[in-house]
Amino acid sequence: MIHRHLDSGFEDSPAAIEDVLERGTLDDWKELAAKVRRDPFGREAMALRTVLDNTHLYGTTTLWNLLLAEWREGRDPG
Repeated sequence: MIHRHLDSGFEDSPAAIEDVLERGTLDDWKELAAKVRRDPFGREAMALRTVLDNTHLYGTTTLWNLLLAEWREGRDPG
């Protein structure tokens, strides 16, 4: 995904993750989910946690909080 106001190489920053959650396509969400599922304590997951702790996107925040919690506990909700 091409991010507004971000230079290349910052795809795992909180700003980029927030951009994906706010205006990303379903494919962008799938890509983020795959990265976080593979490494639920990695850079993307930490950036996601920061975004989730500091923003409220109706429905989106709840969904991603649940997914991240499941992946960090070693479960895959499907």
